[in-house]
Amino acid sequence: MKRTSRSGYRIGVGVGIFLLLLIVLYGRTFFASSVWFVVRPFVAMHAPFSGVVAQMRNKALLATDNEWLRAELASTTAVLADRNVLYQENLELKARFGRNAAVRTILAGVIMRPPGSPYDTLMIDGGKDVGVVAGEYASAGGTSLIGVVDQVYATTARVVLFSSPTQVHNALLQETTTHALLPVVVEGQGGGSLKAEVPTQTMVLVGDSVVFPGIREGLVGIVSAVESKPGESFETLYLHFSANPLQLKYVEIWVP
Repeated sequence: MKRTSRSGYRIGVGVGIFLLLLIVLYGRTFFASSVWFVVRPFVAMHAPFSGVVAQMRNKALLATDNEWLRAELASTTAVLADRNVLYQENLELKARFGRNAAVRTILAGVIMRPPGSPYDTLMIDGGKDVGVVAGEYASAGGTSLIGVVDQVYATTARVVLFSSPTQVHNALLQETTTHALLPVVVEGQGGGSLKAEVPTQTMVLVGDSVVFPGIREGLVGIVSAVESKPGESFETLYLHFSANPLQLKYVEIWVP
């Protein structure tokens, strides 16, 4: 009996030491698993609360995005207001020298756009009936030019965007750094993209403007990227419109 008691005692002590080692080595994992096993049914029962938390987080992110967009809109509005003031001053200055630079326009609605019409074209609801003439510029508003009237019908007309691969135009790059005007050739690349080339080391910056020359100069595009390759004599300017033509509801047709 005494031998059995001692053996049982030794076995009990050994098992205890083994369990203690397990707790020390794996206690955290075991404890975490045990806790999760206990609380998992509760979390499943209250799953809607996780949706509420996610919704609150999404609202907070949305509020932050809205603040950023409002700041960007305020900045853009200020830039447009400044541009409009300069434009009016430019018209007044030219008028003093006997040159009328004011532009007469015809407002027309956009009735078809890609993919309903061929890419880089718009169909408008003004034609010969309102005095639209082939070859005249189309504007997104003010001096922001987007294309040229290609075909004129009785009550409609087709506008080909400058981004069409068929379009090649002489223009001027307005350098912000030097305030110089550099002649460039603007070529359509399709899909709303335009490009031009300038000599390497030209002081051109992203955001510089490209305009048509003449007394009624119009904004053709804004530099969005500059690509320069080692050893090349020219660098490529990629341009975008100041307004997305595919989102316009109305256009203005410049007329003589």
